[in-house]
Amino acid sequence: MAEQSKCPVCSEKAMLAALYQGGSSKLNCVRCGSFEIGIIAANEISAWKRQQRTNLSGWICEHQGCTILSSDLKDLTSLRNPTVGEKAEKLLTFLANQFPKPGETIATNIVFSVEGLELSSVDQPKVFVDSVKLAGVSWSLDLRELEFLVYEYLVSEKEFLRRVAGSNLQISPKGWSQIDSLRHGNPESRIGFIAMWFDDSMKAAWIAIENGITDAGYKPYRVDQKEHNNDITDEITAGIRGSKFLVADLTKHRNGVYFEAGFAKGLGLEVIWLCRKDDEKDRHFDIRQYNCIFWEQDKLAELTKALENRIVATIGRGPLTKLTP
Repeated sequence: MAEQSKCPVCSEKAMLAALYQGGSSKLNCVRCGSFEIGIIAANEISAWKRQQRTNLSGWICEHQGCTILSSDLKDLTSLRNPTVGEKAEKLLTFLANQFPKPGETIATNIVFSVEGLELSSVDQPKVFVDSVKLAGVSWSLDLRELEFLVYEYLVSEKEFLRRVAGSNLQISPKGWSQIDSLRHGNPESRIGFIAMWFDDSMKAAWIAIENGITDAGYKPYRVDQKEHNNDITDEITAGIRGSKFLVADLTKHRNGVYFEAGFAKGLGLEVIWLCRKDDEKDRHFDIRQYNCIFWEQDKLAELTKALENRIVATIGRGPLTKLTP
């Protein structure tokens, strides 16, 4: 049976959902959400600076169901503090996912600037979102920072949110336009960017990936096959910016592949994850929660079909066909 506890990351209220052999605990925190943490990791995190724990809380919000062990802390302790704009985008995206109906009233308890929580008798909101959770998803250090992000930045400066009935909120038409741009990246692009280990042993896999993208109606793009005189990093970032989505094959776990996938996600592009089955266990811990296509060297036709299906399911069939010149 679940017991009330205190989150070792953010110190907010949490329910201890399970206690595993070896001292690992599964928690449901009001701020961080659901995650599992080892006892050694929990003890080490208690000595972290406040900003480090705040960033970790935000990271957990984006990686629900993750497991944090002491071996993961070297990477997690140096998580970058997002900019004000990035924090605001995280908050806006969360609200759009929780309240997908345009015109819906969002009831909150962010009440620093208003007296109490006023509800319209005509438009009673059915769902309430707590400010502690909003602070988590926006990586806010405290509720004062959250208030600034909501009222000063998203409401007053950007006009992506608007006030309705006291402290309640609503996503504005301008806000929905911003959300669409974040979700769809480059809606007119026909390119699927490929990030992978460009080794001779991967030639057959490359053909299978190329075929999967082509069969889904898009044009595959590999930066190493383009002639240019520019810095390769500039070519990579320009290529990703011009793409509709990115296919990241994690085989041999090249740092460049992880960088390119992270850059694409930062732009709001869909990332489709692949990995050769014998490399599955070595995937970096912070992407293990993503749905990954595992492929085998002697079953590459299955990889092609699985990739085509995933692209069509998550992005939609593209405008190109094999008959297109």
